[in-house]
Amino acid sequence: MKNKEITWAKELKEPVLNYLNSLEKEKYKYFPAEEGLTKYGKNLNLGFSCFSLKINYILNQTENFDNDHIEGWKKYINSYQKEKYINFNNFFVDPYIDEFYNQKSLENYLKELSKKILNIMPNYNFEYQKIKLAKAVNAETKQAISTLYQLGIKNEKLISNNYSSDEALENYLNSLDWAKPWNAGAQFASFCVYSKTQNFENESFLVNYITNLANSETGSYFTSTPKTNREIINGAMKVISGLDWLGEEIHHPKKLIDFCLFNTPVLEGCDIVDFVYVLYMCSNQTEYKKKEINNLMLNYLSKIKDLYFESKGGFSYFKNSSQTHYYGVPIIDGRNQPDIHGTMLLIWAIAMILKNNEIDVNWKIIKP
Repeated sequence: MKNKEITWAKELKEPVLNYLNSLEKEKYKYFPAEEGLTKYGKNLNLGFSCFSLKINYILNQTENFDNDHIEGWKKYINSYQKEKYINFNNFFVDPYIDEFYNQKSLENYLKELSKKILNIMPNYNFEYQKIKLAKAVNAETKQAISTLYQLGIKNEKLISNNYSSDEALENYLNSLDWAKPWNAGAQFASFCVYSKTQNFENESFLVNYITNLANSETGSYFTSTPKTNREIINGAMKVISGLDWLGEEIHHPKKLIDFCLFNTPVLEGCDIVDFVYVLYMCSNQTEYKKKEINNLMLNYLSKIKDLYFESKGGFSYFKNSSQTHYYGVPIIDGRNQPDIHGTMLLIWAIAMILKNNEIDVNWKIIKP
């Protein structure tokens, strides 16, 4: 059975690239799926362009791009940099992300008012739209910069550092809810990317900060134990991705391996790739339980295959459903079809599985 799944995985390049071509609406611009798109699914562009470029990179297709094509894609992604936006300078902003979070309606007004009232009470901490918008812009900026740098390309203008002192950055990181490291870890990882690529030069502080959050029992990073195991694993993934940009090692890889082996993920895009990524990165650092890890990874190929649409050549983010949102913005109605987000994540997961098992398909591993 494993040999059958390996053969299937090794032959995915052509159908996945064909699926990607079916989503192209014009040069460098892609739809998130073929059907059921909302207004925002039809008009958002920056994130899906990055997803497409990542898929091409993973499948080693960018090696076939000529200089003009690479230069054109670079200019397209960099065209989303805005000199001034809220309190950000030179961050990447898709105008439809901005439109969604700034739309004014009675419904949104009442939602924000409800949050204000509930946040007065203990145990409530709802995020306001402006905070969600800031996080979405930060996430898109990190994604754009990391996508470009993966190909040896730089963003045209360095982004602003709104936390130029260690004290300011520490205050910001401390304001995050580290009992939910999936979210907090993503914010930490963005600063690791910026420190490495945007001359923020706060690597030492970031390493010292996260070392204090390393949990010796699970191998993950948090203040108090998260409520779910997926929060522990997915949060670890975010932090480890940041450490990778800084060239730093995982603090307790053996503990993290043990935790993952006893807590396998649910069948959806982010959970699968985060789980595989954590085991892959730990395996790069230690030989601990390497055989067990590789056997589990190969077994997961059959589960990943359950999300594959052979007639289309792409993967769905969820079982029987495409991804429905992009950084909180509704993009697809969730019908049973493949989507660009699920395809990117699962091709990346397959690439890591094959590489960890030393199965050569000449694919590459991205730095998220």
